[in-house]
Amino acid sequence: MNSLRIRIMLPLVLFGWLPAIGTARLLGHSFDWFFSSQGFILFAGVFITGYLISGWALKPVAAVMNGTASILRGIPPAKEVSDWLPQDFWKLRCDINMLFAKHRQSLNAAETHASQTAQRLLNAERLLREAFTALQGIFSASDEGVAVIDANGAIIASNARLDEFLGRPIEQIGGRDARHLMEALASRFADKERITQWISATSADPTLRDQVEAETTGETPRVLSLRTAPMLTESGEVIGRLWMVRDCTEIKGLKTQLRESQKLGTIGQLAGGIAHDFNNMLTTIRGNLTLAELSPGAASTDVRDKLSNANQATQRAADLVKQLLCYSRRSSGAQVRKVTNLKKLLADVQGLLRHSLDPRVTVRVRAGMEASFALADAMQMEQVVLNLCLNARDALPAENGIIEIGIENVTHPNPGGEAGEFVVIAVRDNGQGIPEEMRHRIFEPFFTTKGGTNGTGLGLSMAQDIVREHGGWIEFESAEGKGTEFRVFLPRASDPENIDDELPDMDPRQYQGAAGQRGTILVVDDEAPVRSIAVNMLNFLGYRVLEAGDGQQALDIILRSGEKIDALLLDIYMPKLSGRDTFKQLRAAGNDIPVVVCSGFVIDPDEFTILGEGRCPPVDIMLKPYALEALSRSMAKAVRTAQPPETFARPMSPMLSA
Repeated sequence: MNSLRIRIMLPLVLFGWLPAIGTARLLGHSFDWFFSSQGFILFAGVFITGYLISGWALKPVAAVMNGTASILRGIPPAKEVSDWLPQDFWKLRCDINMLFAKHRQSLNAAETHASQTAQRLLNAERLLREAFTALQGIFSASDEGVAVIDANGAIIASNARLDEFLGRPIEQIGGRDARHLMEALASRFADKERITQWISATSADPTLRDQVEAETTGETPRVLSLRTAPMLTESGEVIGRLWMVRDCTEIKGLKTQLRESQKLGTIGQLAGGIAHDFNNMLTTIRGNLTLAELSPGAASTDVRDKLSNANQATQRAADLVKQLLCYSRRSSGAQVRKVTNLKKLLADVQGLLRHSLDPRVTVRVRAGMEASFALADAMQMEQVVLNLCLNARDALPAENGIIEIGIENVTHPNPGGEAGEFVVIAVRDNGQGIPEEMRHRIFEPFFTTKGGTNGTGLGLSMAQDIVREHGGWIEFESAEGKGTEFRVFLPRASDPENIDDELPDMDPRQYQGAAGQRGTILVVDDEAPVRSIAVNMLNFLGYRVLEAGDGQQALDIILRSGEKIDALLLDIYMPKLSGRDTFKQLRAAGNDIPVVVCSGFVIDPDEFTILGEGRCPPVDIMLKPYALEALSRSMAKAVRTAQPPETFARPMSPMLSA
């Protein structure tokens, strides 16, 4: 304000002094007069006048400026100032205050929005940083080698896995140029030309998604999968391409194993079907041979010897069918476990090995003095020992090969560390042994050291599964160039007296009885030859026999014909109505007729307990092909169940009354 007053006062003093000078000159004063006391008084008067005039002139200006400043600060002007302000100024003040209020509101809203935006930006930055870290971790830890290439052919990013596939860092191949990377990838494959052509095809079509599998070069070829896909924006524009390399060796191996497993499953089903049909044929053959032995023409020694040899051949065929059934896995093993004489089992295996081994191979069986019994499925344990022996055969030298099978009773700690009583079956050979690097894999399914057509790699795996199901385990020792020994540990049976050995060979005529004196039997089987053999055998044994070709016909005879039937010989696999459904409907109707189940497959007795809903289960289960003595024993047991003791007390052979 003072500077403004000075700027106003100076012109006023100047304009006031000049007229004073002119007036003094007109009055006849000289210039020296102005420097006298009178001139000084005149100058002071002019100065004071200019000062007063400038102050009076600036009063309203100062009032307006102070009022404006008060308005800008948001406070009312002082009273001495407001007196100099015009009335319109107060209206202006209200407008300005309103404008400033809106401005302050806008500023406050802007500050709040800016604060929120800053917080959102911080959160977005944090999330972006976390997402980038996660993506970087996934990118680095990926099992696939990944390369990201932009639209200009420059490599934007790659991971360490890709460097492993290439055998060196990507920077050493050719900087970040995608062409050098593609050449390096193609060179890793055995069929370089095909891979190069495939890469060229993907370059020609920017939107192409494709993959190719091929083997690599080197001493240990691997199967690699090379995939590519375009990177697209939301509008569909191609901005780059992804290249991914993956090791598919293990996956391809698993696929091969799956195919082999499916083929083996199909073969197993086929084997099971063949075994069933073959058992029916063997039943017919064995039954006819038995009946031939009973005919008058078989009295001569020569004929009886021939029939006996044929019977033995039939039994061997039946044993082979058992192996087929076990191979087809139509039984679980737990269904037919019983106290088994393992020494006798080894003797049977030795007989089977004669047909599977080179005559130059020596097979020795050694056994201790003690009897060795185990609760086991004889067919499955035969399979275990046969698998071990056949593996030993494949490892034997060309000359002087020896396979030694041993059995003994031991007290040994189980895998849990507790001591127990076990039977140990040992199979030892003098072959080439198992290489150290392969020993940890010998029990893996489909793993084999044999050629592609010489083995499936399932023998030891199946053997281990069977032994584990029996509560045991397998150990082995091997020395390269000296041989291998496998030891199968099985829990010893606590009650070997319950062993169910086959009956000794006896004269079939001991089973013969008068026709119809022992009761009435209904034979149910869809195979006419098998049914005929059963009828003839039962007639020979002295039973009255009725026939039914399927389950529905059997139900009609039992439930509606009024025939008194003492026992039922029931086949399982039949058209129209199976043996299972027949048994179920029979028990549901309240009929508890004794049933002997007969089948070419191993049957679970518990299954019929469920089907019968708590009513009488089958009296016995017979496997085809059955012998006359087995049929006699089972049917006698069934008829005894059906008839009171006093009605069944008639003369019987010692074998039947036992």
